[in-house]
Amino acid sequence: MKKLFILVCMSTVISVSAQVKKNKLLPFKTVIIEYVYEGSTTGTESLYMDNYGLMQCKVTATKTKVFGQTSEDSKIEVSKNFFIYSWDPKTKKGGKIKNTLAEDLMNDPNFDPEEFGKRTMESLGFEKIGTETISGKSCDVWKGLGGTSKIWVWRGLSVKTETKMMGTKTICTASMIKVDEGVPSGKFDIPSDVKFEDMGTTDPIEMMNNGMKQAKEEEEENSGKKETTEEAPVKNLEDLKGFFKKIKTE
Repeated sequence: MKKLFILVCMSTVISVSAQVKKNKLLPFKTVIIEYVYEGSTTGTESLYMDNYGLMQCKVTATKTKVFGQTSEDSKIEVSKNFFIYSWDPKTKKGGKIKNTLAEDLMNDPNFDPEEFGKRTMESLGFEKIGTETISGKSCDVWKGLGGTSKIWVWRGLSVKTETKMMGTKTICTASMIKVDEGVPSGKFDIPSDVKFEDMGTTDPIEMMNNGMKQAKEEEEENSGKKETTEEAPVKNLEDLKGFFKKIKTE
């Protein structure tokens, strides 16, 4: 669970950083993808992108069954203007964070988002193992996290992911992909009836630390064992190098 959280979090960093340097995250002006989850997690996810990926909206409705316990996740996440808004449409509660790490990278004249993304994947133990056609798209196939995960990528878009952990398996596959056909109006609007907790200067590195702590607590609760050692928090980009090397072997 920890490795998957790190991968998702770093993908957010890479995406927003790419926006800073190139003003185009994707080769398409608009994208709509419908995903279907199978396995330990079931449900759907809808992804909307506009302005070459600079604006994104993700709508998720899933159920996950682990160790006989079922949890539901209903969430909407909108990313724009270096802010990420995430909320539960049922409870009308959410959070707002600013990606300060992206701002730091913007000020680095030597920063290359594509190279950073590649090195991040490699540091996490991913390697390109070939190509495969999924949903009619010729995808690059990346395998990593100790062989427990695969990602199928077509022109910068995730078409399929497969994750195995703690005896569970989840597959997320794109059932529909539309490019340059427009996005329904209002998808990137921030609702006025949602109470957002302002996270201020929280950045993805802090999210990683919080995620690692939460994942560890969940693993301890499920296994009934409590670890006595604490992982050192990641404080900056230099800390990421050693951290990536460590989780490759876990």
